[in-house]
Amino acid sequence: MEEERKHGLTRRNLLRLGGMSAAGMVLAACPGPQETEGDAAADAPSAERGSVSLWVDWTNLDPAIDTIKEMESFQEHIGNYDLVFKSGVQLEEKLAALAAGDPPDLNSCTGYVEFWSRGVILPVDDQLAGSALIDEDDLLTNLVQSTVFDGQKIGIVGIESYIWWGINYNRRHVEEAGLDPDNPPGTIEGWLEWQKEMTIFDDAGNMERVGWDPYDGMAQEPDYPAFAFGLNWWNDEEHTFHFDDERMAQAADTFGEFHRIAGPDNLAGMRGVDGQGYWGAAYRAEVQSAILLGYWAPGETTLLGRPETAESNMVTWVPVPASREGTKMMATGAHMIQSFKDSPNIEAGFRVSEFLTADSAALDAIFAEVGWLTGKKSYLATVDPDAFNGLGWYLDAPDQADEWLIGRRCPIHWFLNDEWAALREEVYRGITPAGEAMAELQKRAEEEYAAQGLG
Repeated sequence: MEEERKHGLTRRNLLRLGGMSAAGMVLAACPGPQETEGDAAADAPSAERGSVSLWVDWTNLDPAIDTIKEMESFQEHIGNYDLVFKSGVQLEEKLAALAAGDPPDLNSCTGYVEFWSRGVILPVDDQLAGSALIDEDDLLTNLVQSTVFDGQKIGIVGIESYIWWGINYNRRHVEEAGLDPDNPPGTIEGWLEWQKEMTIFDDAGNMERVGWDPYDGMAQEPDYPAFAFGLNWWNDEEHTFHFDDERMAQAADTFGEFHRIAGPDNLAGMRGVDGQGYWGAAYRAEVQSAILLGYWAPGETTLLGRPETAESNMVTWVPVPASREGTKMMATGAHMIQSFKDSPNIEAGFRVSEFLTADSAALDAIFAEVGWLTGKKSYLATVDPDAFNGLGWYLDAPDQADEWLIGRRCPIHWFLNDEWAALREEVYRGITPAGEAMAELQKRAEEEYAAQGLG
């Protein structure tokens, strides 16, 4: 997860994607794959082995895939094919492959709705309906729902798909600040008080440690600040934006206070140090005491961090304003395995997706090597909650959550994520009032949506 989550989905690249002329580019209610005689021949086992390609954006899945490729059961399931796995694939390479009519068979850990909205992704409804291995009733309902766009399923739940929100915090740091780690705040106001106690400065006023950066991890995106204040900034049914709302302005102002306590320049300086970046790096380095991340955080803190950091890891519900105290919020969204319409080996690719989603040996390998889970209920029931400190909280959370957000539904989510980052900084630096900044974010959202031909 960590730094590998960078999406690279720039406006220029997506406009290029939108203008491509490969077959099937016009987005419509497309039927599932209609196999022709030629398709069947291309996909059928033959004396000469074929290959199935899987491209992902991140780089930390490699050891798990290496293990899976050696499994006899995997080879039996995919037939007369070899899996060719490629990680750390940049968007430019995917765009070039699409433009050449030679995309990979499978694509994951990427911007799913961005590709779908440009008409290059193959719906998988028919394949899922005929699968003997994937039981969607055994997957978390909200995960399955997150794969549905325009009434069609645009990918298969898999590889890294469970729940997104929990505050991971360092027990030892909390105790050093004279606070009670067994009674973390449930409100934003309470965390502001903890921020004052947990953020440490030297005698010269230089920050040595920050408490909670509410714009790190999953909180980098506008989903959490908005939802905490009772707002969903994107209406998925009407395709409308709602940034120009008093609640969004209040969120920007309130969360900005955490940066004001630490000092914006202090935080920027901390991030500029190698090994103290976002997505858990600063938390594992123990220059940050709390971070909002999903279920993967306990495993990654253990597998990538220092042992003492993992030993001190605890998890609690994300905070809400005092007016909503007691609300237990959770968010989710599947990391899908997708096929492009021009993918050469669609059926063989689906067999790979089946195995990665539903086979317990594959799920075991991914969990052991990377700490990732898929929200398959029967499998989750077998996971040791004590495998990583804090994991048990995430395993229990779905049954306790009051409110659910299915996130990353907007086709220009990542563009807006960057605009939100720029404008929220103007707020906490005192450059622009929060209301004006959110009105500007609304304007940029509507203009970009129209510019990309999505209106």
